[in-house]
Order: sequence, then C-alpha cells, then structure tokens
Amino acid sequence: MYLGQMDSVYQVRRTNLRKLMTQWGGPTSLAAKLGHSNGSFLAQLAGPHPSREVSEKVARQIELDLSLPSGWMDLKHKEPQPLDDAALALCIRAVAAAAEGARMKVPPEKFADVVALAYDNAKLTGGVDEAFINRIVRLLK
Repeated sequence: MYLGQMDSVYQVRRTNLRKLMTQWGGPTSLAAKLGHSNGSFLAQLAGPHPSREVSEKVARQIELDLSLPSGWMDLKHKEPQPLDDAALALCIRAVAAAAEGARMKVPPEKFADVVALAYDNAKLTGGVDEAFINRIVRLLK
C-alpha cells in the first residue's frame, strides 16, 4: 500500500521503524542488529518524542541490514495478523515441499533456519508465502 495523501514519508518510516523495534524486542535489540552500540539513535528516530526524521539514507540502510525489500520502509503495511500453530505447520510443510520439489536433502539445521525465515516472513505479511520459501530453498543449492 503506497503513501496516502495525509501521511508523509517520514511518518510512514517512523511507524515502520516502531513496528520493527517491537518485532526485534525493542530499540536496544534492533540497534544491536543494525550495528549500533545502543538504542539511543533509534529512540531519536522513533521513540516517544522523536527528535530526528528517518532519512532516505537511514531507511535504505535499515532495509539492507534487515534484508527487507528496497523501499519497504516507505510503504504502509497492514498490521500483521497473529499467527497460530497452524501457520507454523504450514511453513514447515511448505519448506519440505519446496526442498522436495528442488530434489534437495536439506540438513536439519538449514531446514530449521529456512522454516524460521518463512515464519518470520509470514508474521510480517500475515500469511505463508510459498514463492518466498521457494526462493530461499533455491539459495541453498
């Protein structure tokens, strides 16, 4: 969903950064993932009283560091739907089917990593994305 007339790109980026901070366990955890020593920079961008805007450069770097598609920070996203155990089971089955379709025997630790990526993606998008899973499995070759 693209920007509405009422929301600036900075507001959308701030909202998305707040979602990412929640997803990654808070500003300190996300800051560590992004290579910062503490969460103060992120608090300046998206804390309760932000003092800086999320610039183009910062938005693109966050996308790069978190392996998000380019431009993800600039788009409004639907609120992720809570996932249940059935969604995890769907991810497991989809990864197994993708590996079988690619005629690959995936070691258990790699299989678990792909399932975790698929489940994280499902939480972000609200559903299991088989095309995404197939792309990940192809990367294992």
